Amino acid sequence: MKRTWLPFLLLALLPLFLATSCRTYTPAFVLSLHEFADPQISTRLSKQVRNASREWQYTIQNFPFLDARDFLTGELYGPDENGCYGLRLQTDLWSQNRMHHTAGANLGLVYAVVVDGTYVGTSHFTPEMRDGNVLVIEPLWNFYDASRILENLEDNRNHLRP
Repeated sequence: MKRTWLPFLLLALLPLFLATSCRTYTPAFVLSLHEFADPQISTRLSKQVRNASREWQYTIQNFPFLDARDFLTGELYGPDENGCYGLRLQTDLWSQNRMHHTAGANLGLVYAVVVDGTYVGTSHFTPEMRDGNVLVIEPLWNFYDASRILENLEDNRNHLRP
């Protein structure tokens, strides 16, 4: 007896398989903010990151004080005189204490901005970070990259949260 129903069953199940396999999440444009670490002291609490052209290496604290899991919404601002755009990001309630504490301890200093493990540049700890719930990152990106960070903000937050 021939099994003529088997190809029809496989054909019927194919859309279900494709729908579930297309839903896989790949983190992209994942933003993290780190304090700098002393490059002379090698510990498990620090790591090396490089810029996109791999010309420079920076030593940062291994664990970010804020990352993609902490941002609720964001908006683009700019461009500045160099054509770069910055970000204004609203932090969630649980992340505000970390941001306030870190900014208060480092007011006026700079922190490292890292996207997908690559060093992008620095931004300053400001009084607004110490007292508010909005983080302002200075202009570091072209329009495309800044927009993509914002587009991926919700997906990164939802998928990277424990």
